[in-house]
Amino acid sequence: MKKRKIVLFIFIFINCFYTKAQDKDYIEFNDRNNILHGVYLGGEMAAGFIKKNATISSGMKLAYVYNKKMELGIAVKALASDLRSVDRSFGADYDLLVIYGGLHSENILIRSSNFNFSFPFLIGLGYTQISGPISTSEDITLVVEPGFGVLYNLSKYIQFEAAIKYRFSTPIDPIPNTLDNINGVSLNIGTKIGVFNLGKNRYKKNPPKD
Repeated sequence: MKKRKIVLFIFIFINCFYTKAQDKDYIEFNDRNNILHGVYLGGEMAAGFIKKNATISSGMKLAYVYNKKMELGIAVKALASDLRSVDRSFGADYDLLVIYGGLHSENILIRSSNFNFSFPFLIGLGYTQISGPISTSEDITLVVEPGFGVLYNLSKYIQFEAAIKYRFSTPIDPIPNTLDNINGVSLNIGTKIGVFNLGKNRYKKNPPKD
């Protein structure tokens, strides 16, 4: 009789413990902090100016996204201009080609469900080629390009962006009399395609609605 009581007591105790654990397993066994990770491939087009000379450019970037707050990756761009405002004493335009790229980072400071505001930044090296009526010059320059952007979340996998950026560079071999760097402003539009919410906590309960 005593053995039956002991067995019954143990059974009830185990059953109560198991039921309690089931009620709390969402908390006890869910050790994920809901930190999101992502990766994307982006492309962009831009129009701008270098000392009153119109420029067009395009670029691509590959970046890792941490918790929808920070991007870190690599970017490369190509820029061209016919430099119509440069000295035309030889009766012809100079053509400028710049290929530059390096480390891309982007801080997303203000977020909403559809729109985000960010501060993109690029630092790297640029190759410049300037073709004139007599000769062609080439040079390497350091490029720093900060900006301010607006991001629109079209879906979980696609994001549109628009940004204004300013490009700073170290001196290059000068075009006669005028152009000794590639500093300039640009207006950029682009698209990011990727996965932005890897690691989403599937077990996190939604708060009850009032």
